Amino acid sequence: MTIRLSVARPPRCVLMNVHTAESMECLFNPTQLTEKVQVNWNRLAVPGLSHHVLQFQSTGNRSLSGVEFYLDRFFAVRQPGSPDIQAFRAFLRALTVPPAGVEGVAGAAPPRMLLIWPNVLSLETVITDLEFQYRQVGVGGELLVYTASCTFEEISDTRVTSEQLRGEGLS
Repeated sequence: MTIRLSVARPPRCVLMNVHTAESMECLFNPTQLTEKVQVNWNRLAVPGLSHHVLQFQSTGNRSLSGVEFYLDRFFAVRQPGSPDIQAFRAFLRALTVPPAGVEGVAGAAPPRMLLIWPNVLSLETVITDLEFQYRQVGVGGELLVYTASCTFEEISDTRVTSEQLRGEGLS
């Protein structure tokens, strides 16, 4: 293995706005990921039975809560293309409101996005919660370091079966 290969940059998480096809690569991959799926059951009370009968209702959408993106201007200026950390913030905020000039109920929602994390997951989602924590501000008032904490919820337009998920592994 050459030194060049040993210091190669790992694949980065990418966010893509499905409506505009604009994408933004993360400066750092999130350090952890919490995935949650809720299974919904109807609890049926049968007179004289000592317990509830559970009847399957549905499976909730997969959600990723508290996904934290770390943005550091000092690190960014040393990267190829010197990514603007403010542009990442604006990109995330644009995913929380409907786009301009759309008509109808379907268009009156914030755009969907693709969350692509190579070798980890790839899913179509919406942002359900977004929080910024500004950790370092320069003497001139410029933002130097911040984190963006997001909750993503998967959008699925088709029926998913147990066999499909079993065959996918982590994706």
